[in-house]
Amino acid sequence: MQEDPGRRYELVDGELVDLGGTMVHGIVTSRIGSLLLGHVEDADLPWFVGIGAGFKVNGYTVRLVDVSAMQLARMTGYNEDADGFPDFAPDVAVEVVAQGNEPEKVERKTAEYLALGTRAVWIADPIPRTVTIRRSGAAEQIFDIDDMLSGEPEIPGFSCAVADIFTVLDRMSPPAIQGY
Repeated sequence: MQEDPGRRYELVDGELVDLGGTMVHGIVTSRIGSLLLGHVEDADLPWFVGIGAGFKVNGYTVRLVDVSAMQLARMTGYNEDADGFPDFAPDVAVEVVAQGNEPEKVERKTAEYLALGTRAVWIADPIPRTVTIRRSGAAEQIFDIDDMLSGEPEIPGFSCAVADIFTVLDRMSPPAIQGY
């Protein structure tokens, strides 16, 4: 495959899928990653926080998680040079809804992450400014702009105002946000 600067792809059922991406998607992804990383470092948790890390669902599907958080102990025995993408998913997977991201695509990714052992999937949606948390066997939780988001029990001690996640969008012009 030729290099395609500035483009991100996932392998889905053996086909390359262009993830696209917009400024809004990148800004919200970075904001969530920085909030989680700041907490992990401040609390001195033995955790890894990554943006755009790849995880193998099966031999024909590799997903790039917008923001991933996992206990470092889960990485024991994993050798990136020898093994390529890990065949396990993070403890917490965060997906930021992007322009044109159909609900069924988000549903499929959520199901794949949970099947691989992800304990919680956070779905951050910039337009209604909500974060939905899904866990296996539990009712989903929806946090809106006036709520406090809790990472418990998966990420010990993490909480933040949902407004803090999306405040970066307040600096953008309304047309830029609407067209994300």
